[in-house]
Amino acid sequence: MTSATTPTVTTGPLPASTKVFKPGVVHPEIRVPMREIAVHPSSGEPPVTVYDSSGPYTDPEAGIAIERGLPRLREGWIAT
Repeated sequence: MTSATTPTVTTGPLPASTKVFKPGVVHPEIRVPMREIAVHPSSGEPPVTVYDSSGPYTDPEAGIAIERGLPRLREGWIAT
């Protein structure tokens, strides 16, 4: 007999960086996930910003529940 287990995922912020969202240019309601990566303080440079493909798992504001799946963000676009 096997027992059912709930899958787990690693969540939370990544080291030396911050997840940020940039509004879309054509559609400002679309938030593009970006990551600001800190550089060494002695460089005197601003953080490096890159596209963040980690999904909601590194967003401290996101409530992660594997059994519910991901939010249906595009549902409204498809319905119109």
